Amino acid sequence: MKHFFHFTAVICLLVSSLYAQEKEQVGSAYFQAVDEYKTKNYSKSIELVKSLLVDGKSSYEFYALLAYNYDKLNDFDNSYKNMLEARKRKPDDEDLLQGSLAILTRHKKWKPAIELAERAIPMYPQNPEIRYYYALALSEKGASKTALSQIEKAKAGSPSDVRMLELEGKIYYQLKNYDKADMSLRWASSINQNSAEIWNNLALVQESLYRTNKKLGKKNQANTYLEEAKTCIEKASSLNGESNTIKENSKRITALAAL
Repeated sequence: MKHFFHFTAVICLLVSSLYAQEKEQVGSAYFQAVDEYKTKNYSKSIELVKSLLVDGKSSYEFYALLAYNYDKLNDFDNSYKNMLEARKRKPDDEDLLQGSLAILTRHKKWKPAIELAERAIPMYPQNPEIRYYYALALSEKGASKTALSQIEKAKAGSPSDVRMLELEGKIYYQLKNYDKADMSLRWASSINQNSAEIWNNLALVQESLYRTNKKLGKKNQANTYLEEAKTCIEKASSLNGESNTIKENSKRITALAAL
């Protein structure tokens, strides 16, 4: 299940921070670099920020912007290196810690993400994003029950965040609590009806409910869940028909429905 970090919001914070300084101290290159980032010209944005560093100008905002640009280019090493440089200049900053966790989890660096989250949560216990990334990393490392407790706390601060609901559904699925997984993913699908991944995951939950009810001899309920699984996987296919995972799930569920 996908996750994302609201980089645009953070970039806006960086711009607001620098506008409080004398523009001559920063140079127009930084603001142009931000514009290039927003228009997805990441290499150009990096070039502009580096020109400022060569000129001897330095601030945590520069390194943070470099980190976000490199992350967009899927360059983890340079992304995280620059994020660490930003954090050296502004230690324990909430936004930078959150950004660090986003980069670590996006690049599947689960162990360092867990370690960083465990340091960050006591400092910012009300931050739902930090707990979300912690729960994500925990779930990927197989600590499903601990992850669930963290995502429940994260949801308290952001109850309608589709990422929280999607991850919660995944965790309940891992724990074979299919009824609760169904509830979480249905809620997620009502918020974001255009996510192929949510519909795919919901189809898997319906398939599991079908199998469970079939074993219990509840034929009518089982067939209802199977029909819902078929509907969900069809929606997933219509949104992302190129996904091999969705293709495989569709083939299996369609075959079950044809029996």
